[in-house]
Amino acid sequence: MYKSVWTLLRRNIFLPLIALLTLLSCNNNNNEFPRTENNSNIFETIDKTMQEWYLWNDQLPAINSNNYNSANAYFENLLVSQDRWSFIADLDDLLAFFENGTYTGYGLSFKFDQNNDLRVKLIFDASPIANEGITRGWKLVKINQLTISNLSDNQILSELGKPNADFVFENNSGEQKEVIASQQELDQNTVLKREVIDYEGIKVAYLAFDSFLGRSEEELNEAFTYFKDQNASELVLDLRYNGGGSTYIANQLASLITGNQYEGEIFSKVFHNESKRSEDFSEAFENQPAAFGFQRVFIITTSSTASASEMVINGLKPYLGKENVILIGSTTHGKPVGMYVFEEKDLNLAIVPISFSITNANDEGGYFDGIPVDYEIVDDISRDFGNIEESNFRSALEFIKTQNFPVIATAKSISTSEREFKKKGLDELIDAF
Repeated sequence: MYKSVWTLLRRNIFLPLIALLTLLSCNNNNNEFPRTENNSNIFETIDKTMQEWYLWNDQLPAINSNNYNSANAYFENLLVSQDRWSFIADLDDLLAFFENGTYTGYGLSFKFDQNNDLRVKLIFDASPIANEGITRGWKLVKINQLTISNLSDNQILSELGKPNADFVFENNSGEQKEVIASQQELDQNTVLKREVIDYEGIKVAYLAFDSFLGRSEEELNEAFTYFKDQNASELVLDLRYNGGGSTYIANQLASLITGNQYEGEIFSKVFHNESKRSEDFSEAFENQPAAFGFQRVFIITTSSTASASEMVINGLKPYLGKENVILIGSTTHGKPVGMYVFEEKDLNLAIVPISFSITNANDEGGYFDGIPVDYEIVDDISRDFGNIEESNFRSALEFIKTQNFPVIATAKSISTSEREFKKKGLDELIDAF
C-alpha cells in the first residue's frame, strides 16, 4: 500500500446516508463502493488501514462489516464524532485532481447569497463559461429553461450534473446572458487572481488562492516573481474558499511570504497516533527562489478556509508575530489535522483517513473551533476577486492606509448565506461543477 501526504478538507459535515446517496447520484458515482463478489476484501483493507493509521484508532467502534452493503456506509460508521473529514474515493479521480488539478465539469462553483440568489462563487480560467465573460458575482437565474428560484437544491444539483446545460446568468446591472455549455475535462487553476495595485501610493499585492495542489507550485512561483518585479510592499492573501491540499505547497507558500529569512526553522510539527509515534516529523521553511519577504500579511478567511490554509496561518505566527498575521472575514473552518492518501490500486480505491495532528513551531494547534479573525466582515459575493470595493479587500486596504479597520456599510455588500449545496468526499474537495 502506498501513501501520500495531504491536509485535505471535506467542506461540510456528514449527511445522513440516504441524503448522501441522493446527492452522489448527481455527481461522481465512481466514489460509491457497493459490496460485490469481486471486492469483498475492500472491508478488510479499510479495517487494516484504520486500525494502523487512524489518528483516533483507540476509539474505533466494534462493528461487523458483514452488516453493510457498501464500503462507504461501513467507513462512515467507523469514524469518531469529531471527524468531519475522512473519506474513501475513486483513486484515479482523486489523483487526477490533486496532482494535476483536473476534473470533469463546467468549471465554476456557486453559493447562495443572503437573498437566496444563486451566484457564481468562483470560476476557473479553463471554464467554457468564463470564455463568455461570466465572472464571480453573476447570478444564475435559469438552467435548462427552469427558473432557479423555483427549484429545490436537489433539483439544481440534478441539472448541474447533466453533461450539457443551458444557463442564463445576470450581472449586478440586471443584464442577462445565455450560455450553452458542455461538461469537459478541465484544468483547475489554483491562483484565481494575482495583481499589484497602487493604493494611495502603496503597492499592494493581492493573491486569491483556491487550493494547495501539485500545479500550485509553478503558479505560486509566477505570482511571487510578479510581486517582486512590481516592488509590492504589502500582501493581501485571499484564502476565503481554500480548503487545503498538499503540506508541501503550504510550506512553499509560507516560505515565499517570509522571504527565506527563516530557512531551516520549523514551520510545522506532525503527530500520529500512539502506535505510529516513530512517524512523527517536523517540516522546515525551505529556500524558494521566488520568495519576497513581506513583513506582514492580511489574510481573508471564511468557514471554508481550512486545513493547509490554517496550517499556513498558524505556521507564520511564531515568526511574523500574531500582530502581523491579520485575519479579515470570519472564523476559519477548524481542521488542525491532516490525512494520508492510502492507494489500493487493485481496487482503484483511495482511503483517506485523518492520520495526524499539526502544530506550529510553538506547539500551538488544536483549533477545532477555527481560528478567529481580527476583523469580522461578511463575504461579499457580489464582487469579483481583487475588486477594491469588495468589503474584505477594502478593509485590508483601509488598514494599510490608516492602521485602523474601517466602518463599512455592509448594506452595500451582498453576503453569502448559510445555505449551500451538500457534497461528499472528492466532490466536496473539488467544490465545483
